[in-house]
Amino acid sequence: MNIKANAEMKALKDALIRGMLEYRADGGASYTEAHVEECRRLLQEHLDAISSASDRDGAKACVKATVLKLNQLNERAGYELIETDQREDICKYIIRAGALLGFNGGDEDVTEEWREW
Repeated sequence: MNIKANAEMKALKDALIRGMLEYRADGGASYTEAHVEECRRLLQEHLDAISSASDRDGAKACVKATVLKLNQLNERAGYELIETDQREDICKYIIRAGALLGFNGGDEDVTEEWREW
């Protein structure tokens, strides 16, 4: 499966990024467009990495790496980039990617172990 071309995954990412940009434009946050772009890039890189995983352990390592990078990004953004709604959307994105590839269940939160947001 080419997960990068999956319409559902694209829609999830696009909605998340659009929401971050709209919230910033409304003056609700001090994070920058560069922070949002980095988040978008990390999510895309996650799909690249998990697509290359050959088993559950490999996929889990991809999730861990992505979540740790998102933790660092959120810290640099003053802990404002990833709040409740964004957390839910990012978790859904990461979980759904793994589920589509058969690495985890659709309701299995594979991010929780490392997530600080």
